Amino acid sequence: MIYIKEKEKCLKEIEKRRKKLISLSKIIYQNPELGVKEFLAADIITGILQKEGFTIEKNLGGISTAFKGSKKKGSGLHIAFIAEYDALPNIGHACGHNLISAMSVGAALSLSVFLDSFNGEISLVGTPAEETVGCKINLIKKGIFDNIDVAMMIHPFNKTSLNPIIVALDALEFTFHGKSVHAAAAPYKGINALDAIILLFNNINALRQQLKEDVRISGIIVEGGETPNIIPSRCSARFYIRSKERRYLDIVVEKVKKCGEAAAMATGTRMEITNFEQSFDNMRINKTLIGIFKNQLEELGVSLEENPFLGSTDMGNLSQQIPCLHPLLRVTKGKEELHTKEFAELAGKEYAQEKAIIGAKLLSLTGLAILREPGLLKNIKRDFNES
Repeated sequence: MIYIKEKEKCLKEIEKRRKKLISLSKIIYQNPELGVKEFLAADIITGILQKEGFTIEKNLGGISTAFKGSKKKGSGLHIAFIAEYDALPNIGHACGHNLISAMSVGAALSLSVFLDSFNGEISLVGTPAEETVGCKINLIKKGIFDNIDVAMMIHPFNKTSLNPIIVALDALEFTFHGKSVHAAAAPYKGINALDAIILLFNNINALRQQLKEDVRISGIIVEGGETPNIIPSRCSARFYIRSKERRYLDIVVEKVKKCGEAAAMATGTRMEITNFEQSFDNMRINKTLIGIFKNQLEELGVSLEENPFLGSTDMGNLSQQIPCLHPLLRVTKGKEELHTKEFAELAGKEYAQEKAIIGAKLLSLTGLAILREPGLLKNIKRDFNES
């Protein structure tokens, strides 16, 4: 009976802040900011937390738009909710990070109320640039998550899923150096860097047949020459290479690099390979955390759907360090896909805001269950060590 009252209180704390959370989501949505430039979003979120008694640490890990807000009583379990708030270039919040912020902020505020009854610490960690450089990785290296027991967030999607397929990713840039000459007068004196790029794409396409089904390789030419009348002396291409497991991805990456080496050898160019973004790891699954979250879905009457192939995120890196939860919540009426104009439009609509309120409740109830039943943390850590 006591637990029922605690759950009711948890939900009421979210409802008390409904307008505040929806307003937060809308302001971030209406003012999209690119990674590591999310100054408005960071200021608004930290302002809300500070007014509710959270201690704020800005410039977290030396990153200007990263922060942590914490409320603590004694020593005990430390639960962190993760906020993402960067937008995509030209298209805005087509990944719904404004909704993620509202969910995580709502959960942190609601759960922190229970520190009157439980010892422990509740934090909201603001992590910039998930769409690009992945600042969670920098924060991990700085030890920001070292004293946190569990980290949680929900990602908006067109399905509700407990265990989406989140894969490892490497971001490689190939640059080929040749020799420029007049393309008509003396092409035989040149070394064509664009030919190397074309061979690289062809070599990778030939490689695909020998790769496992979960591998994804996508690339673009970012520098292909200046004019058809000059043999290009420098050309470059960027690739995202993904696989379900980091171990196999490392093997695939070496094969892709060999494709570049073969292209350079065939054309007589000189090749450079660099990582243009940080590497993302696959998501480490925690069965106990997923089971707790599933109970909350059932409690609120939210239906589950199949587990989709989501892509890559720096939350995968964090899941390799501490137990993490990263389910999906359906915020759409239709099948709008992430990173599209259609998803960007719906992320600002009332329907999606209401779903964010549900997401905040789900996260807060999950945290409450862990706070209230100390044995769950033991099981969560056991699953982490065994996975």
